[in-house]
Amino acid sequence: MAALLAGLLLLALTSLALPAPAHAGSARRDGFFAGRLINPATGNPVKGVTVKVFRINTDHLLGQAKSGPEGRFRIDGLSAADEELDVRVNGSAVSYETGWVGCNHQVVPTWGDACSYGQGRQTPFKVQHL
Repeated sequence: MAALLAGLLLLALTSLALPAPAHAGSARRDGFFAGRLINPATGNPVKGVTVKVFRINTDHLLGQAKSGPEGRFRIDGLSAADEELDVRVNGSAVSYETGWVGCNHQVVPTWGDACSYGQGRQTPFKVQHL
């Protein structure tokens, strides 16, 4: 009887030390989307443009960032479940164009002309000065 109680106690203590299971639907949020904005006419970096990423084919905003002095931006905290993203830029505050990012990495006026992008670091996006 003592051996049985000792075994049950050991089992109970072991289960207390196990990590709690992840909740259904929870996803790691260590993904990112990063890149650089350039003026295609000059090759110079474009500062002050807002870049937004959306869950593909939705208007669900996942994150946003403003490009810095070197034209670089980074949006952290993306879920691994969001493998493909729709990207929109807004450069109106600094006299640059606004729109979706197309397959050629240039800004296009409509979502229908845009392409989706995967997470990670991107090649430069080209934003025209107005």
